[in-house]
Amino acid sequence: MARPTKFQPSYCDQVIEHMTEGASLTSFAAEIGVARSTINEWMEAHPDFAHSVRIAKAKCAAWWEKRGRELAVAGGGNPALVMFGLKNMGADDWHETQRVEQKTTLEAVDPLSALLTQIAEGGRRITDRA
Repeated sequence: MARPTKFQPSYCDQVIEHMTEGASLTSFAAEIGVARSTINEWMEAHPDFAHSVRIAKAKCAAWWEKRGRELAVAGGGNPALVMFGLKNMGADDWHETQRVEQKTTLEAVDPLSALLTQIAEGGRRITDRA
């Protein structure tokens, strides 16, 4: 028998309010006394809550962007923390792109293919080779 859910419709507004100040969804889970995985389950079970979480994530990313702009203009603060916040809370817009170029020259002889070709061309068995 499944235990009753702790979900409350008021969490839709609360998650937005909580994350507006740059806090994470995990932080919200801790605030209301549930595991982060419970939040994921609620998002699947309650479309209104999932919508609120998307809004909350956007507000969270906006908070981190604002901190980044303030840091860029005024200095001070911790740039690494702001970069980390932006990459994780606003990953759709703030991520590092790496370009990797690889050039490979492969000159390998497949011994089995070579042997089969030699047999097919010469019509001889392996033991016939001199």
